[in-house]
Amino acid sequence: MMKRLVIILFFVTSGLLGFFLFNNYQAKIKTREFPEKKITTTKNKTKKTNITSSSIFVPYWSLNEQISKLKNYDNLIYFGIAPSRQGINKQEAGYNGIEMFLSFVPLGKKKLLTLRMINDNINTFILENEDIQKKIIKETLEIIEQNKFDGIVLDLEITDLLNKDIPIQINNFVQQFYSETNKNYRSFFITIYGDAFFRRRPFDLPFLAENSDGILIMAYDFHKSRGEPGPNFPFDSDPAFAEATTGKLKYQYNFKSMLKDFSKDVPKEKLTVVFGMFGYNWLVDEKKRPIRQAEALSLNEINNKFIDKCEFINCVVKRDKISKETEINYVVSAPTPDEQNIYRIDYHIVWFEDEESVKIKTDYLKEQGIDKIAFWAFGYF
Repeated sequence: MMKRLVIILFFVTSGLLGFFLFNNYQAKIKTREFPEKKITTTKNKTKKTNITSSSIFVPYWSLNEQISKLKNYDNLIYFGIAPSRQGINKQEAGYNGIEMFLSFVPLGKKKLLTLRMINDNINTFILENEDIQKKIIKETLEIIEQNKFDGIVLDLEITDLLNKDIPIQINNFVQQFYSETNKNYRSFFITIYGDAFFRRRPFDLPFLAENSDGILIMAYDFHKSRGEPGPNFPFDSDPAFAEATTGKLKYQYNFKSMLKDFSKDVPKEKLTVVFGMFGYNWLVDEKKRPIRQAEALSLNEINNKFIDKCEFINCVVKRDKISKETEINYVVSAPTPDEQNIYRIDYHIVWFEDEESVKIKTDYLKEQGIDKIAFWAFGYF
């Protein structure tokens, strides 16, 4: 009995000792082979990039400009050909200027052809007619092939915001156009208004991004020629202005908001931001309300008329800290009195984009990881 008890105690003691030694050994192995790692957290930041591609639109009416400047750009976008209710209009100036444009293109530069769909009535007709869509696509691709263009830019401008069928019609047209263009091994891009989100334009951005090689954001013309005076496309808004006045922001929408909105629906690598190198000259009343539609002026015209030397009365030129663009105020007085012996005084306001405001916006693009820019237009600056 005693002998059996001793044997049992021996095995129990040996088991406990073995268990202890095994766990101690495992702990040493774990410590040696898998040391505890210190966990660190970092904020998810967008990697700053450089501009890798610059493009410029070359309108058919600017083909007599100094062509040596074209070598400064990677892509030359000819603006362009236009459709009619029967197909591509081969009688108008844009189509007839293709040969001259091609003669200006430096070696090694990519060249794209714009389809200018800027007439509301014709656009509506085309979007409602599948047969004419097929004909326009076919004829456009034939022109692309004949003239060795590298791709197409579809400039489809729509002002009708109420027709619920338009987004679907646009999608169908674009999908067909993109598919046929890719079969011909060419690129297909689409221009979209910079204010597409602010004014709820009828574009299905996720679908259009998927059915194109890229989206060109027209980051200009936010303040319309028929509307109130203001920047071409303000860089930022001013909450302090809202607090000090009526509660409204000085600029209801801006460049930063535009990029945020587009980046939600379009991959950044598919985005190109187009800067408009021009401005508007508004005739206004004493309260700065527009009296008639503003006159469009190229940056060259603005520099010659106001910046290099301004000969108008009370000519004040100032850069706005919020929009980053420049505003000019000046007065024109009639040389002779009217029938009531009153001298008329005209008040004018000019707003415009220039190289300095573009640099600020381009630096912001790089911070957001967007690396492609373009300019409207050749001959304007």
